[in-house]
Amino acid sequence: MREDRDRAQRCQTPEQRAITATVMSRAIALGASGFALTGSTARKRRTTISDLDYHVIGIRPDVSDLPGDVDVVATTPARFRSRLMEGDDFAQWTLRCGCILYDTSPMRDGVRLIVEMGLWPNAQRKLDSLDVHRTEVERLIQMGDQGAAHEQLRAMLTTAARGLLLHARVFPLARKELPAQLERAGHGPLARALRRVIHATPQLPELEAGLQVLDDTLEALRAPLPASGWAHPREQTLV
Repeated sequence: MREDRDRAQRCQTPEQRAITATVMSRAIALGASGFALTGSTARKRRTTISDLDYHVIGIRPDVSDLPGDVDVVATTPARFRSRLMEGDDFAQWTLRCGCILYDTSPMRDGVRLIVEMGLWPNAQRKLDSLDVHRTEVERLIQMGDQGAAHEQLRAMLTTAARGLLLHARVFPLARKELPAQLERAGHGPLARALRRVIHATPQLPELEAGLQVLDDTLEALRAPLPASGWAHPREQTLV
């Protein structure tokens, strides 16, 4: 964990480090057995819309009095293990890319489980969530609600990107890094559409075009995931 603590120190501003220390202290006081800094901050890839993201193994601490956008996901040790077994990519993201700052055993056990069982997140989960949300994006575009449509499309393209990368046996990194990963994986149109919704404010016609790009990815996502093993879960060589 020393390396992760050093990385978290480098990736955060003094104000962010103070918030992280407060959230972790509160989580440990409530009996947490694991705590990690996750999301774009953990990889020093923040954007203007980034939250401070944390994964707690234990009870979710109150963060309502803290400055900034703080997002805490809390799970029990048993649920954390089951999410790994079920192919949940967020649980694996914590272990592969997050900064583990406190752990009595569940996160270490999770790493061992991934290695010994060759666990890999389920790309099908991403596909299953796209169809329902697509209807909502289309409705928002037809209503002319540019802001809400932009936000929803950005989330959908991010989900599609992660599904495609998982399908290609590439572990998705922070959202800001996804376009470059997609380009290396041969998905240029989705990469360009995602980069646009992350870094710009597209008008409604551009959002409609982005939705079409999303439609074009669905067939690729429907292909069955090839079966094979996986390397050490902390490996970053596919960046």
